[in-house]
Amino acid sequence: MIKWEKNLKKTYKISYVAPSTWRQIFLIKDNELHKKKERFLYDRNSTIVPIFIGMKVNIYTGNRFIVKYINRWMVGFKYGEFTWNRKLALYKAKQLKKKKK
Repeated sequence: MIKWEKNLKKTYKISYVAPSTWRQIFLIKDNELHKKKERFLYDRNSTIVPIFIGMKVNIYTGNRFIVKYINRWMVGFKYGEFTWNRKLALYKAKQLKKKKK
């Protein structure tokens, strides 16, 4: 017979938040003037924290910034999940049509 341990330890993975994002969080808590500024984020792999709800965030995609408004449904997801950083593939026929116009 297999004996099951009574006290199974649950491990939780801590969400990654970049140091620059932590700095912005502490600035917001320290002074309300920082709450009104736009945020420029270069790290798309950071998790969205609840303090950013209702703020305008500029997320870097590699060549430009995309503006997003954070709402309560976005909390817990990554910033990169809400931006598109790839160019859509155009086929030859479409490319030729564009050149003719």
